[in-house]
Amino acid sequence: MSQSKRRLTRLKLLSNFFENVDIIAIYIKTDIIHHLFEENKTLDYNKLELFHLQYTDSLIELLTKIKKKKENDLLAVINEISINKRYISTFEEKKTDSFETDRKIYSGIFSEHLKNLYQDLVDEKNTLNWNQVLYFQKKYAAEFYRTDADETKLKPQSVPFYQYQDYCIERKLLGKLNIQNFKVRFVCGYRKERDEYELFRIFQSDEHFIFNVEEKKLYLIDDELQYLNTAENESNQISIINQLKEKNDDLTETMEIKKKTIPEDVQSVLKDYLRNLESIDIMSKIFDVNEETNILRAMLNLNLNN
Repeated sequence: MSQSKRRLTRLKLLSNFFENVDIIAIYIKTDIIHHLFEENKTLDYNKLELFHLQYTDSLIELLTKIKKKKENDLLAVINEISINKRYISTFEEKKTDSFETDRKIYSGIFSEHLKNLYQDLVDEKNTLNWNQVLYFQKKYAAEFYRTDADETKLKPQSVPFYQYQDYCIERKLLGKLNIQNFKVRFVCGYRKERDEYELFRIFQSDEHFIFNVEEKKLYLIDDELQYLNTAENESNQISIINQLKEKNDDLTETMEIKKKTIPEDVQSVLKDYLRNLESIDIMSKIFDVNEETNILRAMLNLNLNN
């Protein structure tokens, strides 16, 4: 009986792995036969052993070989999932959480910078250090600025500019900034190869302007805005993390489908096995007494869906 229990355990593990309705039905019927012998001490245990040798062992061997082959076939998928998880963990550890806070601080710094620029132009002075605002682009552009924008919508138009040091600021923009006391809000950044662009909104207005870092120009942007994604920047590491997680979900789903798929010829063998297991002939070989056969037949005919 202990050998029979071990076989049932192996068969149950295999049925759990494949989650196939025929294998589950075979396991249940084999378990019923086992329990009938276990509960009826007058039955010959050798006949149970013979049943297992003729049927159960062959089935276990077949399913085990299929399981090993599937596990080998799925090894590449399992390794890919594992590698993706490792990258996800690495990116999550490095994830920058300070961007949102620094973005708000940067808006205030840039506002003050523009105010001082205007005053310098009025006073004909040259006091500004542009590194005071360039730090933000240097720190965050590579990770946060989006790269899918149409660069033609970010380029300056031919408009009058004020020259200040190596930088140019559109005359009309400077006037609008003066009206709103130079208060601006950083909206988002764009990166196209080595060029960076920063989009700002003028306080209490729908007016926007671009700070073209590479060309050192500041200019208004109007109609072009409708063609640009102006949502807040998101870390490209977060995007990579989300892509890897989605990839792992797809791989896991594919793996589960492949794991449960059984070749048609094997599926046909399982159905034949199940039919034989339910037949009177096998029951007659196991039991000597017709009454016992009828009892077992009645139990095997139970509706397994209930």
